[in-house]
Amino acid sequence: MAQPDPNAPPETIAFSGFSGMKNTVTAERLTADELVRALNVDIDDKGQLLRRRGKTLVAGGDFHSLFAANDGTVYGVRNNNLCIINPDYSTEVLKTGLNSDPATGLSPLCYLQIGETIYFSSLQDSGKIIGDVVKPWGQQNDAGLWLSPVIHPTPTLAAIRGKLLKAPPMATAMTYWNGRIYMANGRQLWATELYLYDYVDATRTFFTFETDITLLGTVGDGFYVGGLDGLWFMSGPRLDGLKRQKVMDSAVIPGSSVDVPAELANPPQIPATSDTPTQVSICFLTENGFCVAQDSGQAYNLTEAKFIFPGIQRAAAMFRRQDGVSQYLAVGDSGGTPTAAARIGDFADAEIIRGGGRWSLVVDQVTFGDAVDATVI
Repeated sequence: MAQPDPNAPPETIAFSGFSGMKNTVTAERLTADELVRALNVDIDDKGQLLRRRGKTLVAGGDFHSLFAANDGTVYGVRNNNLCIINPDYSTEVLKTGLNSDPATGLSPLCYLQIGETIYFSSLQDSGKIIGDVVKPWGQQNDAGLWLSPVIHPTPTLAAIRGKLLKAPPMATAMTYWNGRIYMANGRQLWATELYLYDYVDATRTFFTFETDITLLGTVGDGFYVGGLDGLWFMSGPRLDGLKRQKVMDSAVIPGSSVDVPAELANPPQIPATSDTPTQVSICFLTENGFCVAQDSGQAYNLTEAKFIFPGIQRAAAMFRRQDGVSQYLAVGDSGGTPTAAARIGDFADAEIIRGGGRWSLVVDQVTFGDAVDATVI
């Protein structure tokens, strides 16, 4: 009776745990738990694959700039109108006729909630929502009000040591830190007066960066400023004593920032199951990967060793927990550039089968140099 060849590949190989996609090496060098592609699947904390939910059209129209308030109310722009999006997906218009950037045709809003007031802004429109009423906030052209300790100037006592109070500028990103709203307008970072969110001091409450600002995000002991030249950490007890520290050199993608609990955004050397102090982290994309920034200027690129993202110009991002899985979701605008990632070598088609309450991957006739292409069927 012929004996089986010990060097012959097995007819089937079953995998039960996966670490995710990897494209920083050629496909034939991937390990058994690494995927070339993961189509319509999620991976939970145990490395198991879950079938991703489908999609259903619930409302038609041109939607962008979604925001969820602290009380669960969802706001967004539909067909250039600022609206409340109800649980049944109907909309209530709050402000009509929002403008678009003539150059790009886009005008995404940024939002910030302080107490019961929601501030929103773009380079073309701004306002604040109190209840269901939109009121003016921010201006493109504002002469301002000059305030001086010299109430009645004379020829020998001029109106010196004053300040020019103006309405806040239009902004593409906002955050709150130590009693002030910080706003990005091009390369300028503006701050409102202390606890007076309708005014900025045009003579001193601004900072200038070398490139356009694309991200603002607050953590426990400071806030981050992202731009096309990298990521900066701003910290200090007073506005006039803020320390500016550069912590990353990669360009930050506009619209990609979200706040997450720090225990769900551990740096690579700390397992997700470890206990960590209660604080806030921000997650965002750079041109070199998915990143997390925490207190004290600690920022990490979590994907640089595993995955090279296609180039995008801006993103719309959110954080959610679904089916026990914490997820950062981002939809990117490539601006028309190619997004397909090249891969080298053959790959084996695979099926995900359900058995014993777990998903397993069964691959037929895998030989050396083949890579796994996982698709839930």
